[in-house]
Amino acid sequence: MSKLSKKTFLEKHSSNPEFHKKILKKGTVEWQQLIKCPQDYYAANTGSVPGMIYYKDTVAFAKKYHLSILQILEEFESDCGKLENKPSPQDEIQYFNWLAWFSWESCMSEVISFLES
Repeated sequence: MSKLSKKTFLEKHSSNPEFHKKILKKGTVEWQQLIKCPQDYYAANTGSVPGMIYYKDTVAFAKKYHLSILQILEEFESDCGKLENKPSPQDEIQYFNWLAWFSWESCMSEVISFLES
């Protein structure tokens, strides 16, 4: 089971270990629970990630790590194409909430890939 540890994920599989460590901490989902049922924690609309439910939490996180998240988004769009229907930065709450959840889902995609490898 140690090969599925968070440490192994961060050291050997994560594309951005320092940021992923921060977002996993922010989500406050226990690693063992996360890897047991990763699909339950993937989607933004489930409310299953305690640290990422309320705007006060998601907006603050995205503001704090805004540049890091934008770099991840730029890389994603470079690889996969531009995302449509992104909130406008003029709608600050929706914009930063969306960025926080994008960063969570991006990390979870890597966690799921790690678990499947």
